[in-house]
Amino acid sequence: TLGLRCSRPGVGGELSAAARSGNVGDMLRSLARGLAGHSKWHNTRFRKARQDAVKLEVASKFAGMIRVAVGAGDEAGVADAVARAKKEGVTREVIERALETSRNREAYKEEMYEGSLAGGVLVLVEALTDNPRRTAPKVRHLFKEGGGALGAAGSAAWAFQRRGLLRVQGISSDNEALIEAALEAGAQDVEEDSAAHLEADDGPCAAVFCEPNELAAVRATLSARGFEASEAAILFVPSTTAEPAAGLREAAESALLALEEMEDVEGIWHNLAP
Repeated sequence: TLGLRCSRPGVGGELSAAARSGNVGDMLRSLARGLAGHSKWHNTRFRKARQDAVKLEVASKFAGMIRVAVGAGDEAGVADAVARAKKEGVTREVIERALETSRNREAYKEEMYEGSLAGGVLVLVEALTDNPRRTAPKVRHLFKEGGGALGAAGSAAWAFQRRGLLRVQGISSDNEALIEAALEAGAQDVEEDSAAHLEADDGPCAAVFCEPNELAAVRATLSARGFEASEAAILFVPSTTAEPAAGLREAAESALLALEEMEDVEGIWHNLAP
């Protein structure tokens, strides 16, 4: 007797009917239909999670651009960042919160949470909150749900380097004039930018790295030399990467997505390998 069991709705009935007919081929085809349906459902759910993560990444990127521009007193940069955010579909609520928290920072407290998730993924969470007693427990809970734990100061920061970034669109990183301008500006490095969000028809993009507190000065020098930055940001660049197994990776990604969705969270930095 061949015993097969499937918990997917509708499939059990097909299998029972096939079993009563005694036709093993019918039984296997019924099971295959059920598993194929399960695979399609799983792939759709996974793809949607990825799409949601990309949307959050875009929103976080433009919110960061707005905060950097406000902090530098660059009103033209603020207007440009807001216009680009709207064009990319960032919601009005996200834009307004970025403007409010940047211009009224005295009412908020900056917090940096550190910890690890499933598979040894190290995470930094930047938050701007008017109530740390509300924010910290939520962050701790999400770390725990993600198979990890919230740690003490320094428990994850050691694996990241804080750097300023300027993206110059349409220019290759080996452009001699750009390299000379970057050296003159006091930049640390110029690299080819392979960021996933760039469109294929945008052409090459150079990433100019500098000390975070030199970001505005480097941008001004590049602009004076004819190189306009399409984006300015302060990053935490990981020095190591974690590559957890599939199940652990899914748990870590779910936790990162949940952290991104928190209203008080300004940025998420992690070393999960692409």
